[in-house]
Amino acid sequence: MVTSEKTRRSKVVSLQEAASLIKDGMALGMGGGHSREAPCAFARELIRRGVKDLTLIPTNSSAYQTDILLGAGCVKTLYMSYVGLDYIGAAPNFRRLAESGKLDIIEFDEMGLLRGLKAAAAGVGFFPLPDGMRAVDVVRTNPDFYKEIDNPFTGKKVVVVPPIVPDIAVVHVAKCDAYGNARELGIVEDILHRAAKKVIVTTEEIVSLEDTQAHYKEVTIFGRFVDAVVEVPYGGHPGPCSGCYQLDEEHLREYQKAARDEASFKKYLDEYVYGPKNHEEYLEKIGIARKLLKLKYY
Repeated sequence: MVTSEKTRRSKVVSLQEAASLIKDGMALGMGGGHSREAPCAFARELIRRGVKDLTLIPTNSSAYQTDILLGAGCVKTLYMSYVGLDYIGAAPNFRRLAESGKLDIIEFDEMGLLRGLKAAAAGVGFFPLPDGMRAVDVVRTNPDFYKEIDNPFTGKKVVVVPPIVPDIAVVHVAKCDAYGNARELGIVEDILHRAAKKVIVTTEEIVSLEDTQAHYKEVTIFGRFVDAVVEVPYGGHPGPCSGCYQLDEEHLREYQKAARDEASFKKYLDEYVYGPKNHEEYLEKIGIARKLLKLKYY
């Protein structure tokens, strides 16, 4: 029997309400594959709120959504395998902080990070990695997370990683109903949200339950995992969102240039984060007609 919309509890909150759930010192899971489907509006709202000392846990490849939080001083510890700006090039805040030693970096290879999240999602004490991992340098440089144990079936050594558990994870999707059932039209965020204790979904559009049920094969995040839903059109800007809009290369290059030193990055934050009081004013600053509508897929 299909549960009616009337018997369900809406999980819709404002961007400000959702961001208020993130407290200083939390472990925050940050979604997005490179710049794609990245919760960038959420990251900017965290900066406006002055959140500090986060342990940031992106998925295996992260971009603007991580770099801007680093540059704004929101992050104390970063779990990472890659932070960059796609084909644009290096992520300047990450590079500067990494080279200066001001950022606590816990380095993983992509598989180690993803399988640490998978261990948390599965509720197990550790997750094994494939044969050959013993030859990877990161196993030696990060001995607190990569351990060797005996395989009880073969007796051979196997590398394992422990669970990585974000306090809260935030992911961005194209469509989601008010109850947290999300339709991802591009990358599939199938691990991060299941590893976290709580989940926030930001979405380009809140659709009806009937729409979700009609497109059930596209639902990749089930509402039972989700604690809050936030509607934020262009919430992934300047990154792209599959089925919605393309990457804003012009703005991403502007960001990269500004983030190369602390003084120019402060000007960027003043103009695009602290200046606009909210996401709507940010979109007006970028230019809805001049820029954003031209990025849309039709």
